[in-house]
Amino acid sequence: MQPRIEELEQLLKLSSEDDDFRVLGIWGMGGVGKTTHATVLYDRISYQFDACCFINNTSKIYMDGGVVAVQKQILRQALEERNLDSYDTCEIAGIMINRLHSGIKVLLVLDNVDQLEQLQELAVNPKLLCRGSRIIITTRDEHILRVYGADIEKFPKLNAFTIYKVPLLNSNDACELFRRKAFNGEEQSSSCVELIPEVLKYAQHLPLAIRVVGSFFCTRDATQWRDALDRLRNNPDSKIMDVLQMSVDGLQHEEKEIFLHVACFFKGEREDYVKRILHACGLHPHIGIQRILEKSLITIENQEIHMHDMLQKLGEKIVRHQFPEDPGSWSRLWQYHDFYQVLTTETVTNYVS
Repeated sequence: MQPRIEELEQLLKLSSEDDDFRVLGIWGMGGVGKTTHATVLYDRISYQFDACCFINNTSKIYMDGGVVAVQKQILRQALEERNLDSYDTCEIAGIMINRLHSGIKVLLVLDNVDQLEQLQELAVNPKLLCRGSRIIITTRDEHILRVYGADIEKFPKLNAFTIYKVPLLNSNDACELFRRKAFNGEEQSSSCVELIPEVLKYAQHLPLAIRVVGSFFCTRDATQWRDALDRLRNNPDSKIMDVLQMSVDGLQHEEKEIFLHVACFFKGEREDYVKRILHACGLHPHIGIQRILEKSLITIENQEIHMHDMLQKLGEKIVRHQFPEDPGSWSRLWQYHDFYQVLTTETVTNYVS
């Protein structure tokens, strides 16, 4: 974490003499460590501010209680306001404006924002914050950050907004994280150590997957590791899938169809080729592919569409979900043995692609 946190500190320009405010967006796929980065950064720099607030899982608070619930939590944490339940919505917004824009240096972290409205309705105007104030936003959706940042950049202060994409772990860090979780300081058996490359290949350098699998393997022997790894390849861990599912849940119907098509058929294919096929299916790929790219569900490298293996497994799981043992009822068939079974048993439905 150390070099990454130092990079984020540099992006915030905390020691800048001429900086009025800055907003930092931390973006990436589910399970990559956005909240972890924001938490470590917050703990490291919060002492430099007059008022600090870390809103954990902003989207859930917003969904449960609306923008007022988020505003109240900011006021309680950052400004130690009490007895807020007696105020109505407009009064809460007024208190936010008056207190946050009253000459104090503020650090505000909004974790897991999944709708632009969650930022726009907060009544926090970065341009009116005290000199040196900072806002940090974590999200799976890059478009939210770009729209919010574009609004900030309309004003005279340039370069006030930065987006940082959280990368997957490199090989050394992935191995170190797994060893910490799997062995927990205990003696490492050679037979287990030999399986580490296979485990890391399965996890594909995703921190969440490494932590979950490592913790599950802790105290188990090599035979159990191998058995569990074989099972995971066919039935991914629900903790990992549930986190990744949140990104898919926010897609429009056509965007979800494109995601499933890529997961089942088009991983590694050229973008222009995939777009032609999706266009023929009436799926509006020019905007659809852009949206699943912004949601961190795919990447495009060398004009090819790529997808993390865990996301591909999620897509396949979604297709199989209702009828796991009946491929004839799936919306898509991509494995030869499933295709052969459906053809030879004549169980295909009208919905198979």
